[in-house]
Amino acid sequence: MTMKTATRYRQTGLATLAVTVVILLIISLMVFFATRVGTLEQRMAGNEARYKEAFSTAEAGLDFATQRFINRFQTGFTGTASMANIVNNTLITNGTETDGTAAEAGEPSFGVAINNTGASYAGMAIYEFVSTGLGADGTGTSTLRRQITMKKILGGSSPDVPVIVAGSVGTGGDFNIAANPNGGGNGVPVSIWTGKTNANVEMTGSSATCQMEFFNGNNPQCSNPSGNTELISDGDGTTLTAYSSTFPDVLPNDPNFPNDLFQFLFGVPRADWATVKAMAATYNHVIDNCSGLSNTAGQTFRLWWITGNCVMGSNQVIGSQTDPVILIMDDHLLEMKGNGGRIYGVVYIFNNPDDPYADSTSPSTDFNGSSVIYGSLISEASGEDMDGSYSIVYDSMLLTNLTSNNDSANFGIGYIPGSWRDF
Repeated sequence: MTMKTATRYRQTGLATLAVTVVILLIISLMVFFATRVGTLEQRMAGNEARYKEAFSTAEAGLDFATQRFINRFQTGFTGTASMANIVNNTLITNGTETDGTAAEAGEPSFGVAINNTGASYAGMAIYEFVSTGLGADGTGTSTLRRQITMKKILGGSSPDVPVIVAGSVGTGGDFNIAANPNGGGNGVPVSIWTGKTNANVEMTGSSATCQMEFFNGNNPQCSNPSGNTELISDGDGTTLTAYSSTFPDVLPNDPNFPNDLFQFLFGVPRADWATVKAMAATYNHVIDNCSGLSNTAGQTFRLWWITGNCVMGSNQVIGSQTDPVILIMDDHLLEMKGNGGRIYGVVYIFNNPDDPYADSTSPSTDFNGSSVIYGSLISEASGEDMDGSYSIVYDSMLLTNLTSNNDSANFGIGYIPGSWRDF
């Protein structure tokens, strides 16, 4: 082997060694960075898990405080002056777990503060609930905020007419109505109020309106003495297309009738009907029939949203004068037959614009026997959809109880749109 050949072999070995060292260095760096990335990902995953735990705990705290606020409101509300005490009794100290007890070491916990925003809705203060959740190991935190107020169920106008119908009245049967004696002003009675157009009132032969003192509660109808001198309006088959002094308490095709009957009563546009249903759902008052409703149905919360047919049993009584109800019949039938059936409150026959049941049916009523609604019947249905004979009795005390600003049962929880935040 010559010197030149030996030199070439030594150079090749050095080059191989250098390449090997570089490759080992690159591999070492790759392993190092892979380890760092893996560690970082583990830390990120751990942080995410701790945040999710804290977030879910804060969310549970917000729901817990909201329900406590509802409960405190239902038992302690006597007017706006009582709200400060209700809020103070709703506050939740830090370190509380989801069952409301003090969290033990190693358990997630939350605390909820409540701040008066200084704003109000329909005279009721708006509060911001701030829930802070803490993970089990104490390192993960999350804060959620939501603004809440209490809204009156009847956020629009008081239903001060016994029968309010967007369409026609009387084409499906007879009626007996005890008028609001001051519905059109002091001493001016009003019994029936109908929509702007296509809202005639047919005064069928057995239909009558009268003052309350002439309404016989044992056989619910306006009395029918010889000469009918006690009646305000006496049915004779006339179809009223406009006001007539012969029937002074009937206002058909009234140009002042509201364009949106739902909003007129609830203060919410008809297109936003789901917000009223959601209010009922908060109190588990969305039901598919009314068989379980009784005279105590309006004690804690007035509103009931009925998603199926309401077929009342004979002698069934729903609500009372002291604790009346608001029944919304959502695209279904209200049937009152037999003797003694009573509803105390407001019945709203709702023709749902979104047809959530996909059956193209219209809401309707079927009244017969001696059943009575004490309060008001308000309907988006008319004509043949209002079938049978019915009695509606205006009751000023009942409607006062239904609209009182000092009765918690007349209010439902309201969430301010866009106020929910997670920071």
